[in-house]
Amino acid sequence: MRTVVERQFAKGDRIGWTDVPSTYEAAEAIAGRKLDRRVNYAIIEGEVHSACNWSSTCSGCEGHGCSECGHHGVSRNSVWVPLLPKEYES
Repeated sequence: MRTVVERQFAKGDRIGWTDVPSTYEAAEAIAGRKLDRRVNYAIIEGEVHSACNWSSTCSGCEGHGCSECGHHGVSRNSVWVPLLPKEYES
């Protein structure tokens, strides 16, 4: 199930944070448009970000399998990417 979280930072601390559940309605109000309900979103410092996930060859073994990748040869990566302004979307 897809979710929306709001990232809250500890006072004066950019390293420690807590992700608190939020709603699509709150994220849509900030973004100013309807959001795709099939995507995970995060509200970080008042901006809406979408989840970007990908798999890549493991950096420790170059695809042969090691303890870093669980002996599968690939690692999963993800980052929060700020939403593009509506005029840039196709």
